[in-house]
Amino acid sequence: MASAAFQKILGNLSKNKNVQNLLENFQKLSDEIKKRETELKGSFDQKKEEKLEQAWKKYQEIVKVLSTSEEKLEKEVNMTLEKIKKSADALEKNIVVAKKKAIAKKTELEKTIFKNQLKTASKKKATVKAKAKAKPATTKKAAVKKTTTRKTTKKASKKASKKA
Repeated sequence: MASAAFQKILGNLSKNKNVQNLLENFQKLSDEIKKRETELKGSFDQKKEEKLEQAWKKYQEIVKVLSTSEEKLEKEVNMTLEKIKKSADALEKNIVVAKKKAIAKKTELEKTIFKNQLKTASKKKATVKAKAKAKPATTKKAAVKKTTTRKTTKKASKKASKKA
């Protein structure tokens, strides 16, 4: 029963011109909304694609700049390392040369000092023997003082070598 009454009310409403106009307007609005929706989706998709493409191009540019910068930096680092290695090799050679010179100078100085010590020792022995021969009557022996040897300078060693 309720459905028959409900059917009757719907039939009366659908015959009414105002309700028909209202339904037509709803249908037009619905169609227009669907149409606008597809247009908006298309424009959003197109804008989205354009933005993605711009972002991808910008990314590619940045990657390219970074790779060229990296190559330049690597070249500079390699050049700097080569310079450091060359200067280290040169420094090492200079150290070896200086060490050889220092050793040669040391041996030369040791030889001159040794010669001077031998000369002073032989002079002392000669003076002690001469004193012992000159004073045979004394019972006490003269104490011989040991003198410390001093490093001779170049001038002193030259003078000593000229005297000898």
